Amino acid sequence: MAGIVALYNHGESSKHAIYYLAHAMRMLQHRGKAYWKIMIGSNSAGDEGYLPSDDTILRTASKEKLHGPSGIGYLSKKSPPFSSMNSIHVAFDGFFVDTEKLHLHPCVGPARDSDSLYKIFHIFNTLLIDRQNVERAVEFLDRHLRGNLILKDGDEIYAYRDSTGFKPLVTATQKDGMINIIASENSLRTSLVNMEFEEVKPGQLLKLSKNGLQVVHSKPDSKLMMDPFEFIRESSVIATLNGKSMYEIRKNIGREQANFLSTIGLDYLDSAYAEPDYTRPMALGFSLEYRKHSKIFEIAEGVIKDRYDDSDNMIDFSEQESRNKLLTTGKSLKFVMQPLVQGKNIATVQGTIQTSGTARETIYYLRNAGAKRIDVLVSYVPTVDGRQVGLYTQNRDLVANKYVGEVSSINELNVKVAQDLGADGVFYNSPAVLAKGIGIAEQNLWFPEWVRFLDYQ
Repeated sequence: MAGIVALYNHGESSKHAIYYLAHAMRMLQHRGKAYWKIMIGSNSAGDEGYLPSDDTILRTASKEKLHGPSGIGYLSKKSPPFSSMNSIHVAFDGFFVDTEKLHLHPCVGPARDSDSLYKIFHIFNTLLIDRQNVERAVEFLDRHLRGNLILKDGDEIYAYRDSTGFKPLVTATQKDGMINIIASENSLRTSLVNMEFEEVKPGQLLKLSKNGLQVVHSKPDSKLMMDPFEFIRESSVIATLNGKSMYEIRKNIGREQANFLSTIGLDYLDSAYAEPDYTRPMALGFSLEYRKHSKIFEIAEGVIKDRYDDSDNMIDFSEQESRNKLLTTGKSLKFVMQPLVQGKNIATVQGTIQTSGTARETIYYLRNAGAKRIDVLVSYVPTVDGRQVGLYTQNRDLVANKYVGEVSSINELNVKVAQDLGADGVFYNSPAVLAKGIGIAEQNLWFPEWVRFLDYQ
């Protein structure tokens, strides 16, 4: 999924509360930009595309009769992956595991033939609300969830952060106690300055009700297994971890990668450029560190203008939509500053390589501009599972997935993927180097098993 938020209003006007909910969702917009939904009272509203203006949301709330003291909302990178999301008031940020045998659970009842989300929703709701067995409900949800889940039951809201702390979750309470918010990252603190923030601890089940914010249950056993993609793209650059901004962490990821690659033979680059824009912190960190190893290296920023339509408020919410604009209108504004790359050894800093469409396009434009050599530097580890990047992508569509079990080191994988892309070289980040850049122990980051044990020879 993407960004999720919940709100309880203890006395502010309904209009004011909806503004708060819309603002919180807008601050999470970068986390998911293709589908949004708000659920207030017993009704809901949502649509494809970017989150509309506050006034439009207020008109929608009035039209759809969105009334009540509490509400939840989410933004998703794609349309809802489960059909049940059209009918139940639940939002999640993460993914589910061990769902194959849910139909055998003694509490599954009428949900037996439904999708995985509805089975989990129904069983958790039965244990928590109907049977009031909080400990068993938390144990069940923690077994199947990696991330956060928010459930609305009438006017009451329950939020759970799984015991690995896979995704971030914070609470915010207005200083006069009139508004409570739960959201999937702490960047909200930069604009909601009249609120006090706290991080939800891994394994905590929270409740929002007329009695305020309550911790219903805390699991005593937790092993931190954070989502590395939060540090590459998901979290806002103004979010913080251990007192450091996400922007600074991303710069450090680039520094550590430059430090490592310069020791294994990457010593011939003339410059490195961020592509797409979100990799600029990593590219800057890489360039600052690489310059220490190469006096001829030029520090630069972006070299490719990558906006298909500058008037579009929803830039990049759908790569396919953007490409359709290029194909149907010919209005592509993408170009390369040729004098900066012609006859030079260029590195393109990519956040990830998934299906490889962006990387191939970048290589195409750089080749046409006369680059002598093109190396692709990947800030993230090899993407072999759609859950690594918050997508329900078929694994066969991921370019690195075809080499699972065929190669045993990142060196070998780099050669294979470079041949696939038509690049002179590809350099994935290793789990160890990425963890060092983030500043957290490698065993506290989640990777698919095959990726976890890949390293440079």
